[in-house]
Amino acid sequence: MKDFIWNIQNVLADILFFIVEKTGTFWERFFQLAQYSLGQMILDIVLVAILFYWLIKLVQGTRAIHILTGLAILVIIFLVSEKLELIALGWLLRKLLTVMLVAVPIIFQQELRRGLEKLGQTRFFTREREKELDSLINIIVKVCSEMSKSKIGALIVLKGEDSLKEYEETGVRLDAKVSSELLLNIFHPKTPLHDGAVIIEIPKLVAASCILPLSFKSLPGSFGTRHKAALGLAETTDAKIVLVSEEKGTISYAENGKLQKDISPEKLQEELKKSFISKKNTQKRKTHDA
Repeated sequence: MKDFIWNIQNVLADILFFIVEKTGTFWERFFQLAQYSLGQMILDIVLVAILFYWLIKLVQGTRAIHILTGLAILVIIFLVSEKLELIALGWLLRKLLTVMLVAVPIIFQQELRRGLEKLGQTRFFTREREKELDSLINIIVKVCSEMSKSKIGALIVLKGEDSLKEYEETGVRLDAKVSSELLLNIFHPKTPLHDGAVIIEIPKLVAASCILPLSFKSLPGSFGTRHKAALGLAETTDAKIVLVSEEKGTISYAENGKLQKDISPEKLQEELKKSFISKKNTQKRKTHDA
């Protein structure tokens, strides 16, 4: 019993000496900062404070804080076991901590992803994103208006959050920058890629001549294959689909399992902005309020 108490006292003494040593090292290095300019010191401190604040905000209110607490407890138990020379427990914790260090990026993948997304949602990047979306919407509206007048059929898919990989693989991979010239060329009746849909994952046109699933709903006879394909994809994913009828030259828009038929270019632009730019702003406001 006395030996056990003696070991505990030794552990506490070692922890105290460790804290004193690290504190002394900190102040020693702190006073060495005198050789740097005041501006450098202030910038260094501010950046470190911002980093710690960002990390705290990242894990606050998530399961990550509990996991970090659990890891801290395991580290403390491991240090105590090493000092008390508990061989079996020390070996087990050493192996466990090694596994945990490898598993941390996997466990925290959602938090890391969310943190990087927040980092990219600064005002500058958000404005650039909105400009990019606005430019893309203008290109699509312009192209559909021209094809509507010429009665050229088209099927344009704008990817949302849901994966469209299975449909991309049915077409021809392009990974090209979206432009009005490219879209007009793809859907020209004499080109090999005019049949099927193009899939756009903003800001790139990923694939062309893609096959989409047809809707199983009972539709009026005026609905062609493009209408059924647009509605079929809108029923199963969160994609936004724009189509131009080859027979009548009308423009239609499908989203959330619903199809708006025979709409004007102005109405199409309004719907696309509502779906993308307005949605982004709403999500940003919700994140800020939360």
